[in-house]
Amino acid sequence: MADPNHRFIALQERKHLTQQLIGRPYSCITYIVRASCYGKLGYPDLAIGDAYRALLITDEIENESFEYHEQALQSYVEDVADGDPLEGLFVEPTQEEINYENQEALNGCKAENSSDKDSDSAIGGNVEKLRIKCFACLSDYLCQCGCLRSAYDFVERGLQIDPNNPILLDQRRNITQLHNKKLLEKDPDWTHRTYNSREELPNEGYARRELYPWNDHEPDRFSEESLQFLNEQLNKGAPKCEVRAVSLPILQSSTPSYPSSKSPATIKQLGVFAKEDIAPHETVLQERSLLTANNRLHDPLCDACSAPLPPISTFQEPLPTCPECDDIIFCSETCYSLATTLYHPAVCGKPDLEAIAKDPSPLAATNALYLLLLGRTYALAETQNIHPLDLTETKYLWGDFTPPSLPGQEQEHARQLPFTFEDNILAPLHLLMKMDIDIFASLATTDTWIISTLFAKFRGVASARMDPRTGMPEVCAVHPMWCLANHSCAPNVKWEWSGDIKFEARGGEDVVRWGDDDGKEGGIKKGEEVLNHYCDIDLMVKERREWAAGALGGNCVCERCMWEEAEEKKQVEGETWEERKEQD
Repeated sequence: MADPNHRFIALQERKHLTQQLIGRPYSCITYIVRASCYGKLGYPDLAIGDAYRALLITDEIENESFEYHEQALQSYVEDVADGDPLEGLFVEPTQEEINYENQEALNGCKAENSSDKDSDSAIGGNVEKLRIKCFACLSDYLCQCGCLRSAYDFVERGLQIDPNNPILLDQRRNITQLHNKKLLEKDPDWTHRTYNSREELPNEGYARRELYPWNDHEPDRFSEESLQFLNEQLNKGAPKCEVRAVSLPILQSSTPSYPSSKSPATIKQLGVFAKEDIAPHETVLQERSLLTANNRLHDPLCDACSAPLPPISTFQEPLPTCPECDDIIFCSETCYSLATTLYHPAVCGKPDLEAIAKDPSPLAATNALYLLLLGRTYALAETQNIHPLDLTETKYLWGDFTPPSLPGQEQEHARQLPFTFEDNILAPLHLLMKMDIDIFASLATTDTWIISTLFAKFRGVASARMDPRTGMPEVCAVHPMWCLANHSCAPNVKWEWSGDIKFEARGGEDVVRWGDDDGKEGGIKKGEEVLNHYCDIDLMVKERREWAAGALGGNCVCERCMWEEAEEKKQVEGETWEERKEQD
C-alpha cells in the first residue's frame, strides 16, 4: 500500500476490528473482514491466520457438540441481524458471478416456497456460503505468500461444497497458470504433458519479517533503562562483560563488494563487550535457560534444560519427576523447582501434547523445534500470567526485522520469514488448543502476528544441538544473554551447551586464523567485542553464508568472509583484497 493516507486508514480499521474481536472473539465475519484489512496492508500471512480462524468458527456454528458452539452461533446471529455484513467487501464480481449468485438466490426462493425450512437449516445454508468465502480468502492469500499447493487444496475443498462456484473455479485456473508461467520462465522447453496439477505445486513461501506498527510490546532496546536491565542480567553469568549499542551493516541476500567508495547502510544493534581483559580459555559467560525444546520422543533428556540425564545408579537418589505426567524427568532439583514454578503447570497432565512435533522427518526437524519453542513460550507465559512477548526470555530478542529507519527502501531491504500454512498457522493453533488455550478468547496473546513475531525471534537467535547419528538438529534453546553476542566467522569465543551454555575465550589452537595474521594469541582485550558464531566456521565462505543466512538475515560480510571471497575471485579480477582496499 504505497499511499501513506490509505495505509493509515487501514491501520485504524485494523485497530477497530481487533478491538471488536477482543470483545466478541467468536465472530466469524469480523475475522473475515479483518483478513481483508490485512490484505490491504500487505500482510497476506496474517490474513491467512484470520481466514482460518473464521473457517474454524463456521464448524463451531454448525456442530452442537463442539466446545464453542453456543458462543459462535450467538455471534453469527448478531452479525447477520442487519443483513449481509460481507456484501461489497471483496473485489467487484464479474457478470458471470452475478448471474450465478442470482440463480442461487432464485433456487433458494423456490426451496423456501416448496418446503418449510426451520431456522437451523437456514443458518446451515448461510454458513455454507460463509465457509466458501473462507476457502476463497485462504486460497487468495496463500497464493500471495507463494504456497500454491495449500491454496489449491482449499479451492478443492470449496468446490466439493459448490462445484460450479465461478470464484473458486477462477482461482484454481489462476493457480495452475501462475505455476506454469514460472516453470516456463525457468525452462522454455518445459511441457505440461506430464504435469500433476497438485503434487508439483510449491508449498513453501515467505512472509514479511518486520516489527509490526501496532506491536507495543517491543522495548526500546537502546534506552538507558533497557541497557541497565540487560547488564544486570548479564552480570549474573558474565561479570567481565557489558552490553553496548553497536552499528552493524544491513545484510542482503546478494553480497555487496566491500570495501567500496560507498559505505554500507548500517543498523543500530546491541553487542557484548569486555569490561576487562579476558584470558585465553577463560569462561566468558555461563547461562541457563528454560526456553528449550527437543524433538525426540522418550529420549533421556531433562524436560527443563534439555541436558542429557545422568546415568542411572543404584547409589544415588532417584531423579525428580512430575507425579502427574508420564516420562517427564528433570536432571536436578533445581530444574524441577524452576519448571514447577515457571512453566510446567500449563502443560501438566495433558498427554495429547507429548507426541506433538516429536520424531519428525529430517526435513521437518528444524521447524518442529521452532514449534516446540513456541509451545514452551506459551507455557511460560500462561503459568506466569505474562504476555508471551513480555517474557524476559523473549522481550529483548531481535527478530532480524526489516529495518524501520529506511523510508522508501522497504522492498530493497525487506526481510522474509519462511512460511507454510502447516508450519505457521495450522500447527501453532493445534498446539495451543492441545494446551487447552481458547484460541479465540485469547486473541490478545495468541494472534497470528504474535506467533509470527516469536518465530522471527527464534529463527534469529536459537542455538541447536545436532544428533550425532543423523546430523539433524534434535535440541534447541534460546539463551537471551548468549544471543546478544554478534556473529563473526572469526569468533574470539567458542561455546558448548549441555544444560547451561558456556562461552570460553579462544586460545592456542582454538584461535581462528585467516589471511596473513598468524600471530593471534587468543583471549579478549578490554573494550573488544565478544564475537560468537552462528555457523560451522570450518566451512568455505559460500557454505558458511548459506548456513548463517537464516539467522543473520543475509550474507555475512565479516572481514574473514570478505577476504576469502576476494581471494577466491582474484584470479578472475586480477586483484587481492588488500589491493582493493588500497584503491579505495
